[in-house]
Amino acid sequence: MRYSSAARTSSPLPLRVLHGVVFGGFSALCLAADWPELEHLVRTQLQPFHAGPPPRPELLWAVLAAVVGMLVVLVQAVRGRSARLQWSLLILGALVISLWGNREGLVAGRTADSANLKILQVARELHGRTVDALQERGSAPEDVGSWQAALQEVSHGLPTPVRSRSFAPLPFVIQKVDSPDALPEDVPPGTLLLYVMQGGVAYEIHPVGLSPSGEPWRLREPGGEPLVFRGAFNPDLIPSARDSR
Repeated sequence: MRYSSAARTSSPLPLRVLHGVVFGGFSALCLAADWPELEHLVRTQLQPFHAGPPPRPELLWAVLAAVVGMLVVLVQAVRGRSARLQWSLLILGALVISLWGNREGLVAGRTADSANLKILQVARELHGRTVDALQERGSAPEDVGSWQAALQEVSHGLPTPVRSRSFAPLPFVIQKVDSPDALPEDVPPGTLLLYVMQGGVAYEIHPVGLSPSGEPWRLREPGGEPLVFRGAFNPDLIPSARDSR
């Protein structure tokens, strides 16, 4: 009985080689298709912050299934046996999930540049809205609450594209400072550092973005200088286009 059982589970060498090559290729295809998700997962845990959507769990599971299935196939081949059918089906299923999950290509928005562009757009819109109101009213709000409410409006209540290691999205936040010459360094991306001159006659907005290495940094102009949005009341300016009729 022992002999006949071993005979039933043994497999010819050419068949084992063919099986290993074919399913090894399937596993390699799966790993190649899902590599960006693995790379992004590693990056999210090595950096304090990262940009874009989190790794897609179904593709990570597909890689794990393909690797485990292939290891079983290889171990059984070394032992002179063919792996059970379910392990081959596991690899095939992983490949199908990988190809289906990647049908639309790479996930967009996972770069620091894309996140910084969104932060820049929100900061610019907030500045544009505030500077018009400043010319109409003669002063900008001095309380953080009014600025935060305006920020929520221009961002439509959405968070920044930047996430923490736990994949929680960071919100857009106004942080008021006492002086534009002593800005804090330990603020998360998506923070707009705000300085308002006494009386609200002038203000500065310093947007904080994301560096390529995942660290917070102030957004910069093409020349390398820190980017600042400045507004100041000028009574000689026409308040709005509707008053010029």
